[in-house]
Amino acid sequence: MGKVLEQFASYIKELTHSERHVLYYIEGNIDQAKNQSLTDMARVNSVSTTTIVRMCHKLGLEGFTELKFLLKKMESDSRPEASDAIDRYRREMDQALSSLKVKDFEEISEQLMRADRIMIVGVGLSKMMGEYFSKLFMQTNKPTSYVYESHIIDLLPNMVQPKDLIVFLSSSGETSTIVQAAEKLRYKNVDTLAITNGADSTLSKSVRKTLSADIQRVQYAGYDLSARSSMVMLIDILFEYYLKKIK
Repeated sequence: MGKVLEQFASYIKELTHSERHVLYYIEGNIDQAKNQSLTDMARVNSVSTTTIVRMCHKLGLEGFTELKFLLKKMESDSRPEASDAIDRYRREMDQALSSLKVKDFEEISEQLMRADRIMIVGVGLSKMMGEYFSKLFMQTNKPTSYVYESHIIDLLPNMVQPKDLIVFLSSSGETSTIVQAAEKLRYKNVDTLAITNGADSTLSKSVRKTLSADIQRVQYAGYDLSARSSMVMLIDILFEYYLKKIK
């Protein structure tokens, strides 16, 4: 799955055939799409400008201008494609581990222990990590659930209780569905945690606690190859701290 489709994965099923066609075009032609006008993109895809604007709204965006901004940001966040994968992983994992603080893991593991229930939220590729994280807690009989369907995520503000801990998973920290859910809970009396690859992401600024490996985004041939293993590493480390607390 490319980075555009991953960003909007939970909205794709709401799009019409024409709207999906435009989104798939953007995925495969980011370099052109990020510089096209609304009229040009409509002409290339043989659709009306209204179709593209309607697609933007269904993707949770204010309009075409915000879509263009996101496309350019995706490109600016990418590293040079020539970078060797093994060297890059070694360097990034070393940097990520050296930036982690024991105090953060101690405090968050305390919150996990005190919480009556843990709700883990993730969409797209993060959905798999959400299931993995929830099953770790289930081994210890901790009341846990993971949420990945957009219509359920929209209902989170009505579902949470004061002693819940909501954990949001997003590699970029900019996934619209996740960010919007976190912002809705910002003023609720509930603890929220983000596990991301972007310490300065919108999601990180929308929650009370953050764990981030701060991995830069990597693009190759239009696909987002940014490491997700760094997030699994954070999950594993956090669960080990939690396990030591309860034992």
